[in-house]
Amino acid sequence: MLAKMDADVERQGRRSPLSADDEASGSDHSSVPLLGARELEVSKDSHCSKASKIILSLVFLEVAAFYGVYLNLIVYLQDVLHGDSASNAATVSFWAGGSYLMPVIGAAIADIYWGKYKTVLVGLSISFVGMAVITTSATLSSLRPPPCEQSARCAPATPSQRLVFFTGIYLCAIGIGGAKAAIVSFGAEQFDDDNGENAAERERKASYFSWYYAVSNLGMLTAGSLLVWVEDRVSWGLGYGVCASFVAVAVVGLAVTAPVYRIVPPVGSPLKGMCQVLVAFTHKVKLRVPEDAAELYDEEHVKTPLLEPVRERLEHTDQFRCLDKAAVVTAGDLEDGNQWRLCTVTQVEELKTLLRLIPIWLTSAVYFIANSQAQTTFVQQGTKTDSRIARGAFSVPAASLTCIETVFVAAYIALYNKSIAPAARRCLGRADAFTPLQLMGLGHAAVTAAVVVAACTEARRLEAARARSTPMSIAWLLPQYVVMAVSDASLSVGQLEFFYDQAPETIRGASTAFYFLSCSLGNFLSSQLVTLVASVTAAGGRTGWFPPDMDDGHLDYYFLLVVAITAANFAAFVYLAKNYTPKRVR
Repeated sequence: MLAKMDADVERQGRRSPLSADDEASGSDHSSVPLLGARELEVSKDSHCSKASKIILSLVFLEVAAFYGVYLNLIVYLQDVLHGDSASNAATVSFWAGGSYLMPVIGAAIADIYWGKYKTVLVGLSISFVGMAVITTSATLSSLRPPPCEQSARCAPATPSQRLVFFTGIYLCAIGIGGAKAAIVSFGAEQFDDDNGENAAERERKASYFSWYYAVSNLGMLTAGSLLVWVEDRVSWGLGYGVCASFVAVAVVGLAVTAPVYRIVPPVGSPLKGMCQVLVAFTHKVKLRVPEDAAELYDEEHVKTPLLEPVRERLEHTDQFRCLDKAAVVTAGDLEDGNQWRLCTVTQVEELKTLLRLIPIWLTSAVYFIANSQAQTTFVQQGTKTDSRIARGAFSVPAASLTCIETVFVAAYIALYNKSIAPAARRCLGRADAFTPLQLMGLGHAAVTAAVVVAACTEARRLEAARARSTPMSIAWLLPQYVVMAVSDASLSVGQLEFFYDQAPETIRGASTAFYFLSCSLGNFLSSQLVTLVASVTAAGGRTGWFPPDMDDGHLDYYFLLVVAITAANFAAFVYLAKNYTPKRVR
């Protein structure tokens, strides 16, 4: 099934602009001797490999620092600033929402104004200032309330103390959030697959996305274990200081390695061009689209093209043909040169491409309803099991199960890159082991399987609990986390690569921010679903599926509901993937 859904998808990259030397000499690469060409190719491969490894190292530092603040933020607000539980939860949720919104803004700035390198550098620099403020707030006694005494009422933080701390964490949200999406696409820009013709480069770029996700998970694991332990057991100031030092190393490292990177200039505002297509379409809504697409406005033979020379040109596609009216040439259009009345085929195709991507993105948002269970209801399951494993030699807290999933994700990605993908390429006889859409399909299928396993496990646990027998071991939850790790890695890597390859060049940076948006929206939908189910099932005085004591509820029924949602979502994804029209670059 996965092979069918993406059999016709041709992943296209973008040819890098000529270097200054190439433009000056106007030489033909075919005149380069064979030995020299091979040396140039080896040098290029080494250069890309070095640049991508450096960027992945920066990703690790950025992710570890961010989650070093995020994972323990509610504890700091409660134990140090002495806030009440309701306001603390609301504060963390609002801050996290802002942090996950910033990648969209940062990516837009990168695409329109600064380019990805400068956006990442400025974002990390702003984040370092925020980390320094947080560290200072946690270190100086004058910037935090005195510790609570057992017999005395805890004094809340003063407005000035809260102002200093919140200034720091929001600078972190703005800085790291703004750099987060740009650094993903910046790493992908180091690979020039020559409009999809260079199979080896396509393979390296696909591997980069999977390693990016693995490194991100290792960063979260480091934050959730080492950094959180330092903050809780040693000193908040020292823990935040380590986070600040991570960001400082990332800033310095990015600055001194600037000559290593392939830096692509910004390509302008994506919204302007798409708005021009919509306005031109409304002006010409009554016109008929010509049967021959060659009659549509193209700039190949125009002396003063509207598009910049470095912009990729897209071929015409038949989907959403009504939008082609924006490129229909009428009398006076060429004389006026009004870009709000006449658009190019490329501009129209950019809008068409975005319209094709949105439905697939929505299936990813629904996917995260199920994926988020690993951090919520799966952990609740764990709290009702016997945490001892290996005959009592070890005890695994329920909250540590998410860290175990992170380990599984990293292990799966390493196994995929080193064994599964090479074996698949040999068996299939092609350069691409699996296409991004196929990886996303695997993620959708696996997440359904993971929740099915969770439902079966929960049904067995409830049966044992109600029979007053020995509690189920927490080890029974490992299979669902293993399957969820396969799902998480497959969909996330596939989505990052797919949206980067297929997005119009003008929103290539913002396209990677779609991942963070889908994750945020999926978690929001999950929280609303739980609230709705709890309210409906408890109506009329019934116990409901989510009573205070989980042994009296039916979490297994809730899992079956999530299975139904994800199965329907998977079917919708298969339909969209099989009928997807890929972007074609001239």
